[in-house]
Amino acid sequence: MTALLSLPALVGTAGCGAGEKAPAGEAVYALPLAEQFQAATDVTREAGTAAFVSTLTYGAAGGDAVQRARGSQDYGRGTSRADVALDAPRTFPEGPLGLLRGAAPEGRQVLATEDDDVYVRHGRSAWLKYGPEAVSRFGEATADVAGHAAGDAAPYSGTLADLVPRTIPREAPERRADGSRVYRVDLLPEVAGELLPRHLRGAGDAWGTESVGLTVRLDADGRLTSASADLAPVLAALHDQGMLPEVKRLRATYELTAFGKPVKRPFADDEPVEDAVEVLATVDTLTPGRCATTGGTGLGTEEIVRPVDCADRHDIRVLGQVEVDRVFPGQPDVGNGGRYAKEECRSVDAAAPEDWRRGGRYADGFSVLGEPEVSVSVAMDGEPGNGTETTVKGSYTCFLTLAR
Repeated sequence: MTALLSLPALVGTAGCGAGEKAPAGEAVYALPLAEQFQAATDVTREAGTAAFVSTLTYGAAGGDAVQRARGSQDYGRGTSRADVALDAPRTFPEGPLGLLRGAAPEGRQVLATEDDDVYVRHGRSAWLKYGPEAVSRFGEATADVAGHAAGDAAPYSGTLADLVPRTIPREAPERRADGSRVYRVDLLPEVAGELLPRHLRGAGDAWGTESVGLTVRLDADGRLTSASADLAPVLAALHDQGMLPEVKRLRATYELTAFGKPVKRPFADDEPVEDAVEVLATVDTLTPGRCATTGGTGLGTEEIVRPVDCADRHDIRVLGQVEVDRVFPGQPDVGNGGRYAKEECRSVDAAAPEDWRRGGRYADGFSVLGEPEVSVSVAMDGEPGNGTETTVKGSYTCFLTLAR
C-alpha cells in the first residue's frame, strides 16, 4: 500500500531531476491569468540587467516632439543610467514645446539612479544628487527627477514598466510563433497620467472615464520586452483643462533588450558629486540682489535654483521678497491675487539700485513667483454686505531675468 501511494510522487519528481530545466516561461504562463503580470515583473528582474528605451511622444501638425530616455539598468544593484532628451522639429508649436521643456530644461541630460537617490548631469558638470533629504526639503518641485528613483518594477522608474504590474489581464494573450505573448489591457486614465511631467498633471479629478489601451509583450521566458499605450483619453482630459490644445496625439512606449548583458556602473568613483541639499535653494529664501541660475538642476523651474555670484553666469537676480495681505468688503472679483503681488513688486523694483539694470543685462520689467491664497468669510447671518469679507494673501519673490 505504501509503495502505491508514493509512486505518483516519484513519477512527478522524475521530470524535474537534477540538470533538467523547467519549460520556458513556466514561472509566468503556468500561473492564473490575473497573476501573470506581477510574475513577469519578477522574472524580468531575475534577468539581472537590461537595456531600455522609454518614450513619450506628443504629435502635432508641425511634427512630433519626443521625450526619450535611453540607457541600461542593473536590477540586482538597483542602479541605472540613461541619456534623456527632448527632440522636436522647428515646426513643432512653440507654446506646448515651452511646457515640455519644463521636464527637460537643458534639452539633454544624463540621469543615474541608485536605490532612492537620483543623479543629474549636464555635459561635463558634476553630478547633482537628489536624495530623500533633498526631496523632503524641496518637495513637489523635484518630482520630475525624483520620480525616476529605483522602484519595485525597475531601477529606472517613471515608465510603463511601473504600470504593467498594476494592471490585471482579463483576456488570454495572443501567442506568437516565437513563444512570446501579446496582451491587451485597460488602464485608468489617472494612472496613465502618472507618466506625464508634473506640470501637465493638472486634470486633478477630471481625468474622465474612458480607459487607456495598453499593449504588453512578454517573451518566451515571460520577461517584459515592450509596452505601448495610446494616451488619447489623457490628452482629452488635458484639452478640457485648456492644456496642449495644439497637440493631437499622445503615446507612450517602453522596450527592453540585452537581458543579462554586462552594464557599466552609473558613474565612476572619481567623478565629482554635489548634494542638492548643499548647493540649491528655494528662490523665496534669497535676499535682494542675490543672483542664481536655474541651469544644471534638471528641474526646469524657477522655484529651485543654484545661488551664484552675480559676476558668474546666471538667469535671475532677486529684487526682493514681498507679502500680500489685503481684506476687501463683500465678494469682489479679485482674481488669484497676482495683480496685488505685482503692485508690491513694482515698488521693490523702483527702489532697486540703478546699476542692476545698467548695460541692458536684464529684460524690461520684472517677474513674480508665488502661491496666492484667496478666501471668503461669510457673516453669521449669511447676508452679503453684513460682515462678508474677501481676503487675499500670499508670499512672492520679485526678480529680474536675463535679456534674450
